[in-house]
Amino acid sequence: MFGAIYTALSGMNAYSQGLDVIGNNVANLNTPGFKISDPVFREIVYRNQQSTDSGGTRPGGSGVQANSSSMAFVQGELRDTSNPLDAAIDGSGFFVLNQDGEYRYTRAGQFQFDDDGFLVERASGAKVVMSTADTALGFFDLNTARTFSPRATTEVIVTGTLARGGTTVVYELPNIKVYDSAGTAIVLKAKFLRSSTDPLKWKVEVVDKDNNVVGGGDIAFAADSTPAADTTALTVTVNSADVEDFAVTFKFGDAGSFSGVTTPASSTASQLQVLRQDGLQLGSLTKTEFDEKGQLQLTYSNGETKAVGTLVLANFDAPQQLRSLGGSFFAATDKMHPIIGQGLSSGIGKVVGGKLEMSNVELTQQFTDLIIMQRGYQASSQISSVANELIQTLLQMDGR
Repeated sequence: MFGAIYTALSGMNAYSQGLDVIGNNVANLNTPGFKISDPVFREIVYRNQQSTDSGGTRPGGSGVQANSSSMAFVQGELRDTSNPLDAAIDGSGFFVLNQDGEYRYTRAGQFQFDDDGFLVERASGAKVVMSTADTALGFFDLNTARTFSPRATTEVIVTGTLARGGTTVVYELPNIKVYDSAGTAIVLKAKFLRSSTDPLKWKVEVVDKDNNVVGGGDIAFAADSTPAADTTALTVTVNSADVEDFAVTFKFGDAGSFSGVTTPASSTASQLQVLRQDGLQLGSLTKTEFDEKGQLQLTYSNGETKAVGTLVLANFDAPQQLRSLGGSFFAATDKMHPIIGQGLSSGIGKVVGGKLEMSNVELTQQFTDLIIMQRGYQASSQISSVANELIQTLLQMDGR
């Protein structure tokens, strides 16, 4: 009888622990990156042993215990967020965090920049481990990339047509914007004058906004209307009020090429435009985003973009052996060796920016398991009640 009570007690303890596991799963229904745990039960048969008449032994105690719980790393739903720094992994892998010198792993990429400019995980404040130009396993400091340095213009590429015929022999290309080394814009104008004796030759003069001549030269064209060799470019010196003067080369194309300025035989009107210039004004940060490999791409107000670092991701042969730290955070045991890489490498999935992986808890399954646990607990409790009644009956018979 007492054995039945011990068996019932072990059942109630085990199913009570199982209910705790299910309760924790349901409580984390909306926790990003949370992974469900399933209680693992083990039969108890050889805890106590009794001697037999033949001198042998036989199992004495019996029952069940919740030996452990097994985590299920099935991927959860990837949900869009309004935060471009949020990230999810579509496939295997974990984000790597560093909290007080200890590595932590998570599937919840809730990232932001802290007050010091470091990329951190929002809930814990742990720094996000990234690969940068300086280190393979380090951190990214936004203060090093809040602005994009200005760059002085060195060349201006001009395309279009200069008239070989017609009565208009003068053409002006206005509003040519170049930048000095401080990123300050300077507006120039180019004046073109066709030779009165040779329509394939032009004199060029570049002036600033005050009509001060900053430079000039001659350009010529071959019979096929393309720029003639040795006359495809000219260099001027631009004066800047705040920094030192700088040289700018105006390029009108290559000899024999129709991609630059040309002067077709039938042309009677001129039309030129600046294709591009290589100077930059100071750029301020306007946008951040992650690509599929986990590279953090920064976009600036001057139109430039650059990759400043890559999220370090970890993969494990047996992620079920990770130690849960609560919520969506895990730690590796001493015997576990993570495979370190980036998105789309080493069996790791791709990074999806602007999304979060939600919990993989399915309420329907959890409620089904809840009913099973409740029935098991009730059955164990009933065994205890019956055993107690039998003991009471035996005691009463002994009294008679």
